[in-house]
Amino acid sequence: MPLDAPQRFLVSSFLSNTVSLSLRIRARLQSCRRTTSPGGAVAVLTQPSRSCTPWGAVLATGLLLLAFTTGSSAQNNSAVPQSFIGSNECRGCHAPLFRGLEQTQHWKINLGKVPPSAHSDKVGSCESCHGPGRDHADSLGDPAKIVSFARMSRKQVADRCLECHQYSQEHGNFRRSAHRNADVTCLDCHSVHHAEQPRYLLRSSQPQVCYGCHAEQKAEFARPFHHRVDEGLIGCTECHNQHGSPLRRQLRSTASQDVVCGKCHTETVGPFMFEHAPQKTNGCITCHSPHGSPNPRLLRRSNVNQLCLECHSGIGASASLQTPAFHNQDTQFQACTLCHVSIHGSNTSQRFMR
Repeated sequence: MPLDAPQRFLVSSFLSNTVSLSLRIRARLQSCRRTTSPGGAVAVLTQPSRSCTPWGAVLATGLLLLAFTTGSSAQNNSAVPQSFIGSNECRGCHAPLFRGLEQTQHWKINLGKVPPSAHSDKVGSCESCHGPGRDHADSLGDPAKIVSFARMSRKQVADRCLECHQYSQEHGNFRRSAHRNADVTCLDCHSVHHAEQPRYLLRSSQPQVCYGCHAEQKAEFARPFHHRVDEGLIGCTECHNQHGSPLRRQLRSTASQDVVCGKCHTETVGPFMFEHAPQKTNGCITCHSPHGSPNPRLLRRSNVNQLCLECHSGIGASASLQTPAFHNQDTQFQACTLCHVSIHGSNTSQRFMR
């Protein structure tokens, strides 16, 4: 039968106290050192005392246990300001919220797995986010005497969340992100107590939570050829870091997109002996529309030749004599990729013929 969060906390505390107590007892008993007589057969006590006898060991164990429990309790009580009352007091009035929190990743705060915040000297309680709760409890729930995220500014909400989350690679760039500059805050996408999606505590599933603001991208994913985001095959955050990135469009990649696109399209990223320059300089979006397109293969042009002519403009009607006659684009010919089959790069042909 699985344990809930309070039970896990009690088990963890008991094991920790037991190990510490056993180490103290062992150190106390080892103080009764024994040595071997010159004959090698008789062991004698070098420092006999009452505490080295069996009854002394029992007495020492009891004293250590008493000192450990009372000392720990006194230490904990002295470390916690009187304005803090602990999560158990919150449970009495906010039981549904408390049970909901135990089903999320935030239950770890009840095990002291996060450092104290600037607003709470006591680790692992509702007060880590909502501040001291004694005045709130003594006033029978006066909302003005507790930190409420509904009354905080958007910047204050983000700063409060970042006290714990700012040190992760995922959230480290939020303060300079496009979302922060657009006055988007954590609670626009996440809900700590009422999350529809338990994973990441999202208010709604991807991509619906993104479509709330990005209506243009929603229309792009409705085009005939698109990445299957609406179908649930991939998500927006697999290519974009919603919490911020030093790159444009908050991408999780470099300009060549070899990390983002190459994660699925491994055959197109190489490395190749002969690279297609635009792919390494401007990236895949030089030729492809990443969200959706009316053209096959998500191409930006309906005709492959027109797409190639955006860069290779010297192969039109005024091409030099060295250019083969069938490159004349004044007449209709097959697509360029009919011959240049390895258009993303090749290890054998400089002109991507094979």
